Amino acid sequence: MSKKPTKEQLDAYATAVRKELSVPKQSDVFRAAVEAGYLAATTDGTLDDDERKAIVTAVEILSQGAVVEWEADTLVDEVAAHAGKPEERAKALGARLKELGQPEAGLLFGAYVAQATAGIDKSEEKILKAIGKAAGVADKRVREILKTVGAESAE
Repeated sequence: MSKKPTKEQLDAYATAVRKELSVPKQSDVFRAAVEAGYLAATTDGTLDDDERKAIVTAVEILSQGAVVEWEADTLVDEVAAHAGKPEERAKALGARLKELGQPEAGLLFGAYVAQATAGIDKSEEKILKAIGKAAGVADKRVREILKTVGAESAE
């Protein structure tokens, strides 16, 4: 299991991610990105308070305040209400990100959330790669995205 990154490390990752999140249809991309973060955070079957807080905080940090806490909480609740197996949801999410034309932005956000909770473990990496595959993102590029947020296991 990876260790939780420091605040300074997360700030550096956020700066790198924000550079790539200035995209058209930003609200739709953020909604899909929250689902990517949710799916990564719940690979153990649950969303604990720390993971929820990490998603909400990530939205605030990465949107630079454009999405406020209560809006982010609502997005998490909406995503949590969706049924389906994680693998099926990952495929559908990848397809949605591809349709939006922003698969990398969604993956970056999801990877950032996964890293912010306690580092990216193998199961989180697997779900992010499944999203990437469904979105048409090359495996090599998914690994680069994971490295952008400091993932240790992205080799």
